[in-house]
Formats: sequence, C-alpha cells, structure tokens
Amino acid sequence: MSDQPPPSDPAQPGAGPSNPYGSPPPANPYGAPPPPSNPYGTEQPPPAGTPPQAGPYGAQQPVPYGATQPGQPYGAAAPRDPDKRPGTVLAASIITLVFSALGALVFAFGLVAVLVARDDILAEARKNADLSSVDGDQLVLVLAVVLAGFLLWCLSAIVISVLVLRRSKVARVLLVVSSALTALISLVGILSGISAITLIASIAVIVLLFTGGAGPWFARKGSDPQPPLGTTVY
Repeated sequence: MSDQPPPSDPAQPGAGPSNPYGSPPPANPYGAPPPPSNPYGTEQPPPAGTPPQAGPYGAQQPVPYGATQPGQPYGAAAPRDPDKRPGTVLAASIITLVFSALGALVFAFGLVAVLVARDDILAEARKNADLSSVDGDQLVLVLAVVLAGFLLWCLSAIVISVLVLRRSKVARVLLVVSSALTALISLVGILSGISAITLIASIAVIVLLFTGGAGPWFARKGSDPQPPLGTTVY
C-alpha cells in the first residue's frame, strides 16, 4: 500500500491552480508596458477653441480652423471694418452712373439733331397752327438750351456719383437732391414706360444712400483714424 496522497480534484474547493507553473499569465505575454496612445511620441494638436501656445522660439502657433482668437467670445463674428464702403453706397453710385450715361447720350444726340436739322424744325413749326406765331429761331434756341441743360445735369450726376464713392458728404446730399428732382420730372410723364423706370431708379438711389450702414460710413469722413484691431494705444 502506497503512502502518496491522492491527486486533487480541480472541481473540489481548495484545489490547486489550473496553471501548472503556479503563476497567473500576465496581461502582456512579453512583460512590456502597454504602448502609448501616440506611438511616435509626437504632440497631439490642441482641440478647437484653445488659444495659441507659444512656440519654441517665442512665435505663436497657428490657431486651428474654426477656433476663435484670444479674447474673442466663442462663436462671435469678426468685427466689421467701419472704413469699408457699404454695398448700398456702391449700388447707388452704379445706378446713377448707368442712367446718367444713358441720359447724356440721349440729350447729346438730341442737341446735335436740333442744331443740324434747324431748318426742318422751323418748317414743321410753321405748319403747326399752335406754333405758327412763335419765332422759329427762339424755338430752336429754347430747345437747344433745354437739351444742353439736361446734358450738363447728366454729366454732373456722373461726377457726383464718383465723389460719393470717395466718401464725400456734399456729394451725397447733391445726389439725393438730383435723384429727387429726377423723380419729380418722371412723375410728369409717368404714363410712359421710360419715366416709370427713371422714377424707380431715382427712388432706389435715395433709399440706398441711407441704408446698409451708409450713414455711419459717411459720418466717419474726416474723423480721427482708428488704430487697427488688436493694437495697443499708449
């Protein structure tokens, strides 16, 4: 009869470990620590919204796309440059330039036609019973003066519109007055399609000169220049 103890049953309590070597298996079989989250040791980019950090030579790192500048509230839009010309002022000047140029061409052609076809105009005036008693030379002179006056008005409006783009307060007032007179004259012949177009254009110019930040932009003309954004005034 042998004195050796019977082999232990793994299912019984107090039985020995299932690992025959007597030690639990390590989580990493090679015994090395787990690899870092960044295997190459490079620095991860900062998350969006963090201020730029100083670089190795004192220079600021670029701000990630979508992040705000230091001192600027999150999600706030960039401040508008008060010296930037408003789009409404540009639109008013373009409308004035286009209609004034077209009007100048029409009145210039009419003036030349009156001076060249003077005899034909006198003959038609004698045939008309209402104009038979009117001096033909005076009639031609009146027509020439009226056409020349409208021609000078159109040329002056072109110059005024250019000065408005250069931020002239006086030119702004003159352009408003010129547009108001154009609207009144257009009301006289409102039944014609051309007068309706000039009426709408003149009203649009007046409205555009007082909307879209046009007032503050003209008000800053001649004021002290403001320092650029982000600079410190001593």
